[in-house]
Amino acid sequence: MKKGAVLCIIIALFILISIILISTYLIGSDSKNTVSIKILAINDFHGHLFAEQQLNDRPVGSAPILASYLKSAINSSEADYNLIALTGDTIGASPAESALLQDEPTIEFFNSLANDQCDPLDSGKCTGCNIISIPGNHEFNDGTNELMRIVHGGNGTASIPHNADPYPGTMADYVCANVVWKENETPVFSPYTIREINGVQVAFIGAVTLETTILELPQNIENITFINESEAINSYVPELQAQGIHAIVVLIHDGGKQESYEGPTQEGGNVTGPITSVVAELYEDIDVVLAAHSHGFINTYLPNAGGKDILVAEAYSYGKAYADVDLLIDKESGEITNKSAVIVPVYADEAPGTSPDPAAEELLAEVGEAVSELRSEIITTSAANISLIPDADGESALGDLVADSQKAAMNTDIALVTSGSPSGAVKADIPGGNVTWGDLEKVLPPDASMAETYGGWYSRPHVASREVTGEQIKTILERQWEEPVPEENLSVSGITYTYDPSLPAGSKVTEVLVNGIPLDENATYTAAMNYYMAYGSAMGGGGEFAPPWDWNVTVNVGPADIDALIDYIRGRPGPLDVMTDGRVKMY
Repeated sequence: MKKGAVLCIIIALFILISIILISTYLIGSDSKNTVSIKILAINDFHGHLFAEQQLNDRPVGSAPILASYLKSAINSSEADYNLIALTGDTIGASPAESALLQDEPTIEFFNSLANDQCDPLDSGKCTGCNIISIPGNHEFNDGTNELMRIVHGGNGTASIPHNADPYPGTMADYVCANVVWKENETPVFSPYTIREINGVQVAFIGAVTLETTILELPQNIENITFINESEAINSYVPELQAQGIHAIVVLIHDGGKQESYEGPTQEGGNVTGPITSVVAELYEDIDVVLAAHSHGFINTYLPNAGGKDILVAEAYSYGKAYADVDLLIDKESGEITNKSAVIVPVYADEAPGTSPDPAAEELLAEVGEAVSELRSEIITTSAANISLIPDADGESALGDLVADSQKAAMNTDIALVTSGSPSGAVKADIPGGNVTWGDLEKVLPPDASMAETYGGWYSRPHVASREVTGEQIKTILERQWEEPVPEENLSVSGITYTYDPSLPAGSKVTEVLVNGIPLDENATYTAAMNYYMAYGSAMGGGGEFAPPWDWNVTVNVGPADIDALIDYIRGRPGPLDVMTDGRVKMY
């Protein structure tokens, strides 16, 4: 071989070795100077612990399947830090299995995924906790006191079996920037929480939709104020920047929709919904928004107020999918330099869904036993069958009993109750013998229309009160003889009346007494009824005997109808008896 050829080979080898060494150095340098984070985000779970969901015509969801996917993603992750994010409506508007147990089983499920650094008593400050959560609008369904119990623990006042006794609270780090106490304008929860990964700090700010103020019953949020989402989030950015933090992730219970697709985040895509305007107002240092509320698909980049692209992701609802988000952060600047997400369907018919999580399956077995225990609890005994079927005079012993219970619950002058098809109406007899919680649930069942429309939502009608005039009371009583004859049957409490069937319709009622005193048609009385009747036409399902709606009328919502009935029955000495509870009209 000629010397020139040998020299060329040596030079080529030298160049090749140099390239390898330089590449190795650069790769090592890049790895050394960046931090990687994986976030697994679940939105709008709504207590869907059990299977029954479909996505793309395939079975998806349930706690055991979701847990299998999440654990598999974490175990196979090469990120420096792995985090689970719950972006609101984790509980509330849930199926019966979770709702009947105050959604405690759902919290316990996510607690099972928490690490040992999570502490429900140190919410917002658990800097090592691997789960961060925010409230959605449905977390406020039972008021702020119950939400604080759900977050911080305690058994509360509800008579339910507890899988964990005492109930421990949520292990998630709970944050929210835009909900404050009215009394002192301080945040109800820590507005943000910080994670430090290999010397880099990342902030997570929470917020909930302003729509909560119109979606929630006024008494459930009467002691708190909701601030504009983007304004509240932005208000904490300077505070974080002062700490040298430039990697900021927002968890927000607000969302939108776009056409779904598979794979990593794609630019473009027509995103609709309120999330677009919220993101457009966010400060430039905010990099990622994990969305919720609309139950839709989002995986795109949207510009913030500084024109910088924000990664926005939302993964359907009910545990059917999750957003798998990967972030890369430059150690020197603290900035997120790369961000991408994949919306992962939680399919039950392929791995890892074909291997459901054993711990979650065990929890579901315990939940089934607890719900069965609740429904089989004996509330009282009955000397005879108490029927909703009216007698010849239109009187129903069961309807009167339910009306009495609602009048007592709301401490009103009268009560109006119907039996028939409307939500909140009486729908089954109380059997003779032992009367269980489940028997009374058949008398006053949950709202089936809500369950059908909203994916299994166990919606329990509540008792309410409002004012009615004496003239309105008389008009409601006269409706019983209208043509065509109403399909519903009216029962009352606090009212006795006489009627003459020979008189023309609209004039059959000849005398009305309210608690023994003659009715004054010009006077105003307080009346208890289920809240569908109380809101009447304004709510679209009040039934044939609902009082006319007036926007100036105040409706006060009280306990669930079944709770009012149980409390009333438990307050009565001895067994139920149709002769005791069945009242007759005066002639």
